[in-house]
Amino acid sequence: MKLFRIKNMFNLFFFFFVFYLIYHTFHGKYNIQNYLIHQFEERMYQDFHYNLKKEIDDINMDILALLAEDDDMLDEIDKKLRPFPREGELVFKID
Repeated sequence: MKLFRIKNMFNLFFFFFVFYLIYHTFHGKYNIQNYLIHQFEERMYQDFHYNLKKEIDDINMDILALLAEDDDMLDEIDKKLRPFPREGELVFKID
């Protein structure tokens, strides 16, 4: 019974294993392409979440400054709304 020798069984197992991997690489639900797309989407989601959290923190700081009527913060908010220099204001450009 040469068919059931360990060497033949190992070769047969290896052949089916390679066939299984090749088949699921092209036709499986979770192939290499889907894996890379999943990684990209997850990275985009994390970046979006980080930027959203940062914007929420900035807005909360602005609201607290407005409630406390902090002049410095009111000036910063005014500069965000109108970034151009106001009349009588000097702007120094440092290279």
